[in-house]
Amino acid sequence: MKINLKFPNTKSLRFKLLSRFLLILLFLLLVIGAYQYFTMKQYLYKSKEQVLEARIHNIDTKKLSEIQSSDSLKSYSSEIIDTIIDNYTTVAVIDAKGNIIAGDSKTKDENGHNSSDILQDAGDIKEHDHAPISIPNLSSNYYLNLLQMSGNLEGYSLVKDQDNNLQIVIWRKVGSLDSPAGLIQLSTSAKQVQEILLQQIYIYVVASILVLFIGSLLGVTIFKLTLKPLYNVTDTVGKINARQLDVRLPINTGQAEIDTLSNSFNNMLERIEISFEQEQIIREKMRQFVSDASHELRTPLTSIHGFVEVLLRGAAKNEKQLDLALNSILIESDRLTKLVNDLLLLTKLDQKVKVEIKRENINEIIQEVFPQLQILSGNRLIDLQLDTDIFVDTNKNQIKQVIFNLVQNAVQHTDEINGVITISTSSVNGATVEYLKLQISDNGTGIPKEHLTEIFDRFFRSESHRSRKHGGYGLGLSIVKSIIDSNNGSIKVDSELNKGTTFTIYLNVSSS
Repeated sequence: MKINLKFPNTKSLRFKLLSRFLLILLFLLLVIGAYQYFTMKQYLYKSKEQVLEARIHNIDTKKLSEIQSSDSLKSYSSEIIDTIIDNYTTVAVIDAKGNIIAGDSKTKDENGHNSSDILQDAGDIKEHDHAPISIPNLSSNYYLNLLQMSGNLEGYSLVKDQDNNLQIVIWRKVGSLDSPAGLIQLSTSAKQVQEILLQQIYIYVVASILVLFIGSLLGVTIFKLTLKPLYNVTDTVGKINARQLDVRLPINTGQAEIDTLSNSFNNMLERIEISFEQEQIIREKMRQFVSDASHELRTPLTSIHGFVEVLLRGAAKNEKQLDLALNSILIESDRLTKLVNDLLLLTKLDQKVKVEIKRENINEIIQEVFPQLQILSGNRLIDLQLDTDIFVDTNKNQIKQVIFNLVQNAVQHTDEINGVITISTSSVNGATVEYLKLQISDNGTGIPKEHLTEIFDRFFRSESHRSRKHGGYGLGLSIVKSIIDSNNGSIKVDSELNKGTTFTIYLNVSSS
């Protein structure tokens, strides 16, 4: 039979918390136990001392003070012993030379009963007989040192007799305190005190083990409940993957730290989800861009290929057909070149290639490009409504490109005879800075509302047939948006069907 023992994971947070909790509990139990042990020990020994003191007080103090010699002490020693001896005590009389001149011990009263009260009061233990105890016989030098001490001898001492039994001993001087005739030594066994202390240690150790066991059971349960929100967090996190980023952690667990962690993790998930969505959008736009670019490139290449085939089949011998084919190839080549140049320009703008920035007068730039705009507009009217000179920090060629592209877009959507294109400039005071407001508007066909959010997308054409007719690929407005963004400006469009369209550009006015 195979037995699998499952050991706890020592690296888990619950195990570490439980082990530290038990260590703290064990430390507290040791401190409390040590304090209780030494307090009880001191109390029991002090109680024994008080009993011995009470026995000595039975002696006539006046007689003791009148004893001035070892002979008188020896003659009075029997009376001293009979007066103070009690059950389980020993009495010894020591002369001025440190020698024991009389002594006696008693272990039972005349009825054979234990009459000691102190241990019964302190420990409430069962009475039992004790073996006879011997009189502690210390060295003469020890007794002489006691005799030479000034004043009364206070307190008690723990000494071992010749049978190696521990006894509680007190001494009192006989005669003058400064020049005593001898000592009275009264002692009793410390065995009962030791038994009580051992019994208390045993009880406390068993109780402590029980407390630690119960503490372990309660600790496991409490820490499991306490850490449940954290386990929920780990379980929820385990369910999150690239296809399931909408999962959120609960933030009302009742534990501030877990709620803070969950809130931070939710914010991180939200940022990741947004990043993934943006990546998907960018990927889709890139796919659409490649598809649109391939489609736009295919059209002129197909035309060029078709005209070349016609020429190869003999059309080159016909001068009229040759001129027509070559002109068509030239037109398609120009369109192809323009498309490639626009794509290269967008790539540079996307890569944020540094260009020369100068302080430019926007009105002068418009005046410079105005002749080209007149040629581009044909019979359409271009109305300039320019404010006083306004300077901006920009690249002149890029601003010319913006104006040209917007006017070209207006030309594509306005009537050739009745079309009016208006270019206006003005300054606008913002909350903290002054702005240039450049508007290019027309009275053309307008743009449907559903297309307004897409007109700056690459290869987007609101009216494909009209754009293709004028050689457009849907990149002009995308280039405009990229240039304005690179100049830290903004552009918006307002349009109404059959009434016209207005593009409004805002750029920061130069501070110097």
